[in-house]
Amino acid sequence: PAGENRVRYATLRHGRRYAGRGGLGAILGAKKVKAVAVAGSKTVAVAHPKGVVAAARDLSRRSFGPATAKYRELGTLANLLVFNRLATLPSRNFQDSTFAEARALSQEALAATRHVARDSCAACTIGCEHLYAAGDQAVRLEYETTYALGPLCGITDPEAILHAAKLCDELGLDTISTGATLAFAMECAERGLLHDSELRFGNADCLQRMIRSIAHRRGLGDLLAEGSRRAAEIIGGDAARFAPHVKGLELPGYDPRTLQTLALGLAVSSRGADHNRSGAYEADFSCRTDRHHGSPASARLAIETEDRAALIDSLILCKFLRGVFTDLYAECADLLARVTGWDVTATELEKAAKRIVHAKKLFNIREGWTAAEDTLPPRLLEESSSADGVALPRDRLRRMIAAYYEARGWDESGLVPRSLAQEMDLLDLFPVDSSSCSPTCVSSTSGSP
Repeated sequence: PAGENRVRYATLRHGRRYAGRGGLGAILGAKKVKAVAVAGSKTVAVAHPKGVVAAARDLSRRSFGPATAKYRELGTLANLLVFNRLATLPSRNFQDSTFAEARALSQEALAATRHVARDSCAACTIGCEHLYAAGDQAVRLEYETTYALGPLCGITDPEAILHAAKLCDELGLDTISTGATLAFAMECAERGLLHDSELRFGNADCLQRMIRSIAHRRGLGDLLAEGSRRAAEIIGGDAARFAPHVKGLELPGYDPRTLQTLALGLAVSSRGADHNRSGAYEADFSCRTDRHHGSPASARLAIETEDRAALIDSLILCKFLRGVFTDLYAECADLLARVTGWDVTATELEKAAKRIVHAKKLFNIREGWTAAEDTLPPRLLEESSSADGVALPRDRLRRMIAAYYEARGWDESGLVPRSLAQEMDLLDLFPVDSSSCSPTCVSSTSGSP
């Protein structure tokens, strides 16, 4: 229903797997496409069958190691208590960075009373999916879903979160954007910007009512189906200051104030606030940087994780495998050669990953991107973290963004030089109208991406 009603964050579904972010369900709904079915009748040959089998067995063996143990044994929900302890668990629409009732929603608590089974993608050796009982049904529950429908909305009842997650799955809604948009609406209502006496943090019954209203675009749900950015523009007043999005995509379950390399990664990402496109939180959780004090040096770390994500996605590898590689580009070049027969080097794959990032940026520029889009919600740049007082000043983020642009080879306004586009063989994405372009740079145009 969410896709058919063109909810901006409707999903595509296959079994229990979802293409959740970005509103792909709305696109198919707009085209009146109900489903896509594929029935293959031929096998696809690989260049080196024995080499592929050997590589697959080796990758499978490594996937049983410590790098994937957390996902296999506990699932992503194991992150909740850790993030709460580190004051990076957003709650009440990013007003707080910890949640007092986090333990009741943790993997440890749910596993003791509600864990049903593990599941996985076909032939997966990790099995990261953990299913929990919601009435007489089993619900797949991830950290991001729990964060968005739980702490972010002030919901403390695990039963309510499980049923809300099940409802989002049935209706075809991205749980992150649904929870974040509802948390935003709850704050608007508490501030008197929206008129709904039940729309309050912690009201689990209202949460489920509003999920249905969004999917069917009924009443206030019609406004919230537009997502937090568009809703804030319509509501007006101070709403845009605390709308939790980057480039219209709602924020995942990390407080950027206490993970400042991630803050940079989310701000500059071509897709907006997507932790799967910019995994810069990995750097923050390592000893390679001070997560409370982002610096221009954060640019290199953000670029590194962004490029790696681009390569892994392009090769259709699971991101949970990223920790099993000792030399990602060299090992991926070997895997690709075994499958395709291509003579490809690690350096060539590294350039291909960068080319993907440049291509996405050129697409955004062509569609009207400006540097003003590379930012975070004003609240996160004006208010300190509630738990430990850590701040992310606007000037610090600007310095990090400037360093990122420079490291990418873009100009000081974040525009891609023609010479770089030519070097990357991306001139087909370069704007045709060059009336206002400098000799070296793309000119931005008006309008929203």
